[in-house]
Order: sequence, then structure tokens, then C-alpha cells
Amino acid sequence: MGYIAVGSMNTSNFGDLLEPGFRKIFFDELAQLPTMYDQIFRVGASSRQQEMDSGVSGLGQLVEASSADQLTYESLQQLYDKNYVHKIYKKGIRIERELYDDDQYNVIEKGPKMLAQATARTVENTAGNIMDSAFSSGTGGDAKYLCDTQHPRMDGGAVQSNAIETALGETGLANAILAMRKTLDDKGQKVLVQPDTLLVSPDQERTARVLLESQGRTGTNYNEINPVQGRLKLKVWDYMDNTQNWFVLDSGIQQLNFFWRVRPEFSQDTSFETDVALYKVYCRYSLGWSAWRGIYGSTGTN
Repeated sequence: MGYIAVGSMNTSNFGDLLEPGFRKIFFDELAQLPTMYDQIFRVGASSRQQEMDSGVSGLGQLVEASSADQLTYESLQQLYDKNYVHKIYKKGIRIERELYDDDQYNVIEKGPKMLAQATARTVENTAGNIMDSAFSSGTGGDAKYLCDTQHPRMDGGAVQSNAIETALGETGLANAILAMRKTLDDKGQKVLVQPDTLLVSPDQERTARVLLESQGRTGTNYNEINPVQGRLKLKVWDYMDNTQNWFVLDSGIQQLNFFWRVRPEFSQDTSFETDVALYKVYCRYSLGWSAWRGIYGSTGTN
């Protein structure tokens, strides 16, 4: 696919002439756009129609024994399955021949830039929707929401909660961290959750920075240290539309997953009859969550 002199160009190939430059503009713009989905979700590649994730229960503690005692075995229990079904996302733009003939390249080059922006916006929005709906839709294998007060245990033990309704503040944040560290697995053993991330919307960034970056406790006149200073990384996500929601994450064990089946592709075609060059982006991916542990959320409504 080479460059052709304008004088010899015909309707069927002017789209080909634009395509290399447009492709570069598209991917250059896409590479420059900031992303947050890949800082929150575990991003992987998929070569199949869908991905399936299966949970496995934990193990009880070791049994005290002498060297002559028979070894004690314990069976692993399969938990809930999670299927990640890839969806197709695509969009196209049309470039009329006249724009090229009249040397309006500074206008038409905005097309692939906007297509790149639309691609990034779509990925961020679909990922952000997972957090927006964490308390109200999208049940997991245990038939509960991502953040719920009634997560059952496989061994029939007491239900567990990873949801509160407390506004972001010192008390709410401390309670969330403490609750996470008391999380049990499906055999009643401590999971040893280590919260390391606070996720908020832009509306709560100021409050979050005061909480995490102040040297002393907030809202007091005493010379007391701030116990969470430097303890949590702050992530501010513009695509969290439920602005009062906030989350504490353990990035080591949380299971928010994002699978690329086909990363964004940029392609071109030309309509012979209408003198229009057609460009499109195509991608395919799935996302969701396999388990709730390692995530603690608040609606911030109380």
C-alpha cells in the first residue's frame, strides 16, 4: 500500500492513501490517553471465545503430629464458576472525497483522533460501570453483589460483609480497613487481607488527599499522628459516575478481571459508488469480577 500521486489518484484508492497516516494518528492518540482501568483491573489476554474462572476453598490449619503419625489430607472444594464472555465494540467514521481534494487534511485528521478517544472512553466507561453497580446489580457466583452485607460461606459459617454506607472520612476508612483484615475464607480461616489502595471519584479527591496525606489526624486539635498517612495509594477515577462511592482494595488478592480478546484494530475501506473513505475501529473484550474478597466498598450515603 504505497503513496500515489494526486494527479493519478482515483476514487477507489484515495482512502488507501490516507490510511497509513490515519492509522498512525489513531494509535499515537490512543497511546497518549490516560487509562485507569488497567490500574484497577487485572488485565489479561484471551485466545478463546470466553474465559472461565473457578474459585477453590482455602485449607484449614496444619495438624500437630509426630514424625510417626499418619499424614492428614484435606480435600479442596470447588467454589463458584465465573464466565467472561467477550463482547464486540466497534465504530466507524466517513471521510468524503471533497475534504481530501480541497486539502482539508488538518480537519479530517481529527477523525482518527476522535475515534481513538471514543475507544479509550468506551473501555474506561464499561470498567467504571462495574464499580458504579457494585451495590446494586451484577451478582456473582454466590448470588450477591460485588459489595454486599450477606456473602455466604461455603462451610455454612456466618455471612460476611464488604459493604457499608458511611461517607468517606477517618472513621469510615478505619472501619473498612479493619473489616477487611478480619475477612475469612470459605473454611473460616483468615485471608490476611492487606488493604493498599483507596479508589474514589474526582468529587472525593480532596477529602481523600486530606485523609491520606495529612501528617496529623484530621479534625482534631491534638498532636496525634495520622495512622493512614502513606498507607494507601490513592486512585481517582473520572469514570466512577456514582460520585459518593468509595472503595478500599487489596491489589494482591482482589479479583477484578479484564480480558482482551482483540485489542483495538484500525482498518479502512472505500465506497466505490459514493466516493467516501470508511475507517473503523474494532475490539473485543470481557470484564467483571470472580470473587469479592480484597474489595470493600461504601455508598457514602450515610
